[in-house]
Amino acid sequence: MAGDRPGVHPAPDGRLLGLRIDVDTHDGMRDGVPSLLATLARHKARGTFYLSMGPDRSGLAVRNLLRPGFLAKMRRTRAARLYGWRTVLSGTLLPARPIATAFPVIARRIVEEGHEAGVHAWDHRRWQDSLPRLPACEVVSQLDRGREAFDRIFGTPPKTYAAPAWLTDERALAHQEKLGLTYASDCRGEEPFLPVIAGRTLRTPQVPTTLPTLDEALGGRFESAGAYFDAVLAQALLQPWPVLTIHAETEGGPYAADLDTFLGKATRAGRRSVTLGELLAARLATGTPLPAWQMGYGEIDGRHGRVSQPL
Repeated sequence: MAGDRPGVHPAPDGRLLGLRIDVDTHDGMRDGVPSLLATLARHKARGTFYLSMGPDRSGLAVRNLLRPGFLAKMRRTRAARLYGWRTVLSGTLLPARPIATAFPVIARRIVEEGHEAGVHAWDHRRWQDSLPRLPACEVVSQLDRGREAFDRIFGTPPKTYAAPAWLTDERALAHQEKLGLTYASDCRGEEPFLPVIAGRTLRTPQVPTTLPTLDEALGGRFESAGAYFDAVLAQALLQPWPVLTIHAETEGGPYAADLDTFLGKATRAGRRSVTLGELLAARLATGTPLPAWQMGYGEIDGRHGRVSQPL
């Protein structure tokens, strides 16, 4: 982040915690989403679910083995045990399976139970691994295919989009500007803002993830999920517009109990878990215009590769 930017705009009451929930795999959609819905209901918490719509080609991540930090992350998170061999091999030794399009009833439950739903990707793996090399026509196609699949499930186009791995570019942002989105969540950052590309301020606000994720921290800075969540809560209490990203495959799976404990502690600490749309609405209600920032790239501790962020 640029060091000469003005300070983050304060929240009027400091009591909101935005929950972003990414669904990256077939098993995460089938098993993790229902688990998360039950956990959120127990705490009267709300969140924004971002659904990968098309093929689960998670197994292609093996191509990243030579990239700095990737193998260490796989060892640290014990990926095979965390995701299961079916997912780890999906799209390589085993056929790719559809994600949200395979479970339209589960997808619709998200909205029926009071949460937001948006598009995470059509082909998550291809976007994450190949975005800089994709021709512009495929960037547009990936966005449009995700949008069309969402429309078929919900009967309405999506109002929000979140780029896989927090990785976007000017081509994607420019096309999203044509899709009538209420907001997007394509990057890491500190507070909601308007992105600037090629000297032009876009209309679609970004609501960035502000807190570290479990997979970035576990086995590195923290030896247990409980310690991670305690640290994240302490950090969230210091931020005016905190956004935590959780995953159907982890917090909806083996770390469901840790998420349950975290949400209880957050409530007792005075934080109300809300959708990103609600968080943005509260920010806009302050009457202070959103800042406009140029988009660029940076690195996050515990995550291999670059992520999009304001400069």
